[in-house]
Parts: sequence; structure tokens; C-alpha cells
Amino acid sequence: MLTSSRGSRTVRNGLVLGAAAAAAIGLTGCKAVPSFNLDSSTFGVQASGTSGSGGASGVASQGGSDLGAAAGSAAAGAAGFAGHKAMGTGSTGSAKGSGSTGSAKGSGAGGQPTSGQTPLPGSAAPRAGGPMLIGSVAGGYQQALAGTGVQLANHTYSFFSGKVPQAQMLTVSAGGTPWRQVAAAGPGSTLYNQIVSWAQTIKARGGKVMVAYNHEPEGHDRLTLGSPADFIAAYRHVETIFDQQGATNVMWTWQMTAYAFSANPSSDQYAARWYPGDQWVDNVGADAYNWMGCGSSGGNQYRELQQIGDPVLAFARAHGKLASFPEFASHANANRPQWLANAHQYFVKNEDVLTAAFYFNRPPTVAANAACKWGLTNSAEFAALRAMAQDTAHFAV
Repeated sequence: MLTSSRGSRTVRNGLVLGAAAAAAIGLTGCKAVPSFNLDSSTFGVQASGTSGSGGASGVASQGGSDLGAAAGSAAAGAAGFAGHKAMGTGSTGSAKGSGSTGSAKGSGAGGQPTSGQTPLPGSAAPRAGGPMLIGSVAGGYQQALAGTGVQLANHTYSFFSGKVPQAQMLTVSAGGTPWRQVAAAGPGSTLYNQIVSWAQTIKARGGKVMVAYNHEPEGHDRLTLGSPADFIAAYRHVETIFDQQGATNVMWTWQMTAYAFSANPSSDQYAARWYPGDQWVDNVGADAYNWMGCGSSGGNQYRELQQIGDPVLAFARAHGKLASFPEFASHANANRPQWLANAHQYFVKNEDVLTAAFYFNRPPTVAANAACKWGLTNSAEFAALRAMAQDTAHFAV
């Protein structure tokens, strides 16, 4: 479990390995990177999303272990972040893989950027131990800035074929390319080169950046791009390419719908089926909506963000991960200012695990949800979002 004190989590972003586990896995302060054959058995993919051909496990000590201490100081400086993929205080971690290859993640200074890398001016970095980011999603970001009259964090969407936007959170995919093809993209291929370009660009910018690959895969994409095993293989391959390029300033965010975390375990949309594994996820993200019957897939009841988000945070805590809401919104109603005010308090209550939340201040992007009115429209609603941005004890932009 993560502790209530954000400062007590001294290492971030995935597994904390005990010394015995680190030795067993054959790597120092790093995660195993399996080969990317398309046969799902190669990855050991199961419904829980665990992976690898071999295994080792370790238990995080009270206060959070330092991978450099657990695995030996020789690996401590291999990469700039403290224990890439660290689990929270008192949680049990596991590492899978043969240990024959890996991307070393050493112990830097408390998860700070590597030498020579500094955050963009005016750009906050999502982190535990400090305020969580509060912002808006591209497509309605400028309207949110105008309506609130204050600066907000930005979450943008793009494709590997396009340029890398400037934002604190980037969600990227290969468009309609099937996940099996993404997982198979090798050196010399167009897609591989595009992913390398993204990794190098983000690395060069410095500062911590949240990156999500192919958000909401359990939605419509599961019908057109492949199976959960295909998605997991593609996700891991993309992350491996980033690691090989030395883009250690990425907070890997697994972005699902909030619904997936409360779905029946027998459903093909159940979140655990799509989980890339503890070694591959830094931040459990979920798009959380108070549908009120407006969309084709949303519920009919009015729901507070706490009702929608609690299963997400429970999953994150169970895996020793950080959490975020890359998209959150409520369908228009007279109570929306209060809904946002309640969301504000919910964020504060769970600041030990939350890193970011971005309001979806724009029209729906799916035709079936055209009736949903997510964008804020009046001064009371914008004031509620502005109150979060101005609560600098708990939020950053």
C-alpha cells in the first residue's frame, strides 16, 4: 500500500526490488525487456497482465527502498531516475523476465531529470511528493484558459507520424496500425523510426513528461486493432524503444476508461486483461465521466467523481502505482459547479497517489456520444476549475 505521506515515497515509477530479487533477475536497478515475438506465450500474458519467462520478486521496505541500495551502487547512476518503476511503501513487487537484456534504471536524485535536462520554462513536472497537475485536454484547452483566466496544464493527443507537441501529458498512437504490426516494428521501418524520433525529442526536452500509448484500448480499438495480448506487446515494444534511446524522463501512463476498472472480470473490457505489467507502468490513468445517460456507453445515473474513480485508485494502490485522470468531465447539469468542487476535494483526499487530472473541456470525439456536453459554459463552472489551479498547496499547472 502507498502511505498517506507523499514525501515518504522516495522512489518512483514501478518496482522496488529487494537485493535478493535484484540478484535473481540478473539486472541492477532495471526491468527485463523480453523479445517481442508475436506469440503471446512469449510474454507470459495472462488475464492479470503479468509478463515474462522467468521471475523474481522483492518486498519494498518501510519508507520505500532505493533500487541503487537494493541492487548495488554500480547501477545507481546508470539512468537519471531513482528506481524507475518503483512501488510504494510496504508493497510487494515482482519482476519477470530472463534478465538477459534490460534497460537499466539507476537511482538519481529523487527522480529528478538527468544532468543537463531541465524542465521547460513555466512547465511543472508531474511527481509524487508535490502538487498534482491540474489542467485541460487539447481541443478545449484554449477555452479553458480563457474561461478560468489562469494557467493550466495541457494534455494533447497525437500520432507517431506527427510532431511531438509541447505539453505535460502526451497521448500517442500509431493510428489504425494493428498492434501486432506495432509490436513487430523493427529498426529501419518507418514506424520504428518515428517512435525513435519521438523518444529522442522528449529526451532532449528534459523534464518529466507523462506519456500514454494508445489510450482506451479496451474501447472500440479492441474490435479493430487486436487483442489484449497484442496491445500489451505493442505497449512494451514502444516503451522499450524509448528506453533504448535513453528517454528516462518519461512517466509511462497506462490510459484506460474508468469503466474498465469496475467491469465484470469476465468482460473483455476488464482493466486487468489489458495491464502491461508492473514493470511497464508508472502511472495508472483512467478517463472518468459522469455520463448521466448522454452517451452510448455511459450510465444513466448522476455519479460523483469519487464513485467513478475509487476502483481506479484501488487498482493503482494494489499495484503500488501512481494514478491520474487524463480525462475527466461531467455532462452539463445545474449541479456541475458542485460536482467540480467535490472533485477538488476528492483529489486533495487522494493526493498521496494522484499525479494529474485534465478536464475534458471540449465536444465529444465519438459520434455516438454527440449528445454529451462536456465543455464548461458558465462562470460558476470555470470558477470551480480555477479554484483548483489556484490551490497551490495541492495543485500545479
